[in-house]
Amino acid sequence: MSDRPVGSPDERSGFQQKKKVLEAIRRGQEPLWHDPRRGFVFDPTVDEALRSMQEESLRLNTPLSLIIDESHYDQEILRRGLITLVYEVGEMGIDTEMDPMNLVERLGAALSELVSIVLGGNPEPIEDLAGRLGVSPVVLSIIGGSLLQPSMIHMASQCGREYLDAWELTVCPVCGRLPSVAVKSEEEVWRFRCSYCWAEYKMDVFACPHCGSAGAENKEFLLVGESQEFEVASCKECGRYYKIINRARLKEPVPEGLEDLYTEVLDEIAHGRGLTRLDEAAPEG
Repeated sequence: MSDRPVGSPDERSGFQQKKKVLEAIRRGQEPLWHDPRRGFVFDPTVDEALRSMQEESLRLNTPLSLIIDESHYDQEILRRGLITLVYEVGEMGIDTEMDPMNLVERLGAALSELVSIVLGGNPEPIEDLAGRLGVSPVVLSIIGGSLLQPSMIHMASQCGREYLDAWELTVCPVCGRLPSVAVKSEEEVWRFRCSYCWAEYKMDVFACPHCGSAGAENKEFLLVGESQEFEVASCKECGRYYKIINRARLKEPVPEGLEDLYTEVLDEIAHGRGLTRLDEAAPEG
């Protein structure tokens, strides 16, 4: 895209390296992408399979990732994906002491625990399991998140608009993660776009998704790019921000699933202004 804020992403420092990591993860996920159910034992394409889960999710204000558990997954399919993911992640060199063959064996024995931890969304159990397995928590987080991502994307793609529009929380209704990107167009209301499962769900444009402060006087919108295809929306009260992709102004669509990567220049701009991203941990001090 010729009019990106600071040149083409392909010319920016670190972009190609990050893209290669995502490509390696995608290669590792291939056994899961080749499975019609993406690792589930049920078929999300059948309305009856998801309807009761969505109803319970809305009733409890709980993401679908906390409604399902390890029993909803085909362990054999997950083991196939686990093997390819471990070896692809091992090639990245993040943990130089990592032994892929040993990790595959040990993770295979702890597969149900890993699935449960990823669905739960709490980082502390990952650190504990990583310590017991003798592997970096970063590596284990990448493997665990990548292992379940195809199934979460599959589930999100089958969720009805009624469900996504009825959701009232900031976290993603499918995977429970906080968003960093929103999308808007001339035809539709703004929606959050989950960078993990790709769900697009309703958001309140007039309220800060972090502190809840409302009113135009508490919001600041920074337009970026010659055609103003990107924006940074920040809250004057809490200093949190999220990124906006204006689809109506894009000359070329941002590749699906790469919205966060292709808008990383907005993070640089926002961090330079002392802002904290919506899905980031609060700064210390």
